[in-house]
Amino acid sequence: MRVLVCDSIHPDGLAILRTAGFQVDDQAGLDKAKLVESIPNYEVAIVRGRTKLDASVIKAARKLRIIGRAGVGLDNIDVEAARAAGIQVWNTPAAPSTSVAELTVGLILSLLRKIPLADQEMKAGHWIKSQLMGEELQGKKVGVIGRAGRIGNEVSRILTVGFQADVLGYDVIKPRGVPGLSYEFTESIEELLQKSEIVTIHVPYTPQTHHLLDAKRLAMMRRGSYLINTSRGDIVDGPSLLELLRKGQLAGAGLDVFHLEPPVDEWEKAVISLPNGVTVATCHIGAQTSQAQRRESVELARKIATEASKTVAQTPRP
Repeated sequence: MRVLVCDSIHPDGLAILRTAGFQVDDQAGLDKAKLVESIPNYEVAIVRGRTKLDASVIKAARKLRIIGRAGVGLDNIDVEAARAAGIQVWNTPAAPSTSVAELTVGLILSLLRKIPLADQEMKAGHWIKSQLMGEELQGKKVGVIGRAGRIGNEVSRILTVGFQADVLGYDVIKPRGVPGLSYEFTESIEELLQKSEIVTIHVPYTPQTHHLLDAKRLAMMRRGSYLINTSRGDIVDGPSLLELLRKGQLAGAGLDVFHLEPPVDEWEKAVISLPNGVTVATCHIGAQTSQAQRRESVELARKIATEASKTVAQTPRP
């Protein structure tokens, strides 16, 4: 079986596939025209977040049986079109949990202690200690939207065990517990927003979660609270977030994800550029650690190596 690698993944995963007898063509970075030209010759395609497998690409993929996403989100894949064509779609939901959770906590600490602003001013030769009064994370009420998911669960564990924060959770499904720990749960997002001093988002992007935090819900957040988003940009109504930050209703936002990446809209550039450390922005680096990259690659490769032949035999293309 031939495997088309569309985006860079850790070489350990590629080695597993080659050892298992797959013909692996690493064409990481190919553009859409080259993708449409190449993909008809492959049974397996591997992507990360960059490559878009929309309906037109899937239509061209006459032999394709498996799409492997090294990572969690599937918003760059037309899953319905793939399944209608008899193509299995696999991802690696557990692999980046630790990395995204740790970045989430890093963004929280950066906002509470104004770390990026302090660094920026020190490097400019400015000693602004009197302007850098911060806040402790210990004892803060932190609302975790998507508490039942792997990342939400890990964020909750780190905050509770490591910082003695007061975690408040919401999810549409029953959350998993952590042995020895207890969490408070709300019946609605609205209740969580009204009670939390910090809100962090850990849900997948779907049509149902588009602008999950819209203008009305964002306005329910406590004055002086913080918003963290390491999930997907369009889960939050960006222009409304900008307005609340400018008014001072929200004290700050830590953002790793955006409406378009890299950002091009003026309102989004304005969010990122707010002065005095009001926002801390990173360029979608939640899973950008060597450990997460290797876990994603190896986990996906092992699944392909063990399941691909059965999948091909059991799911003939329509």
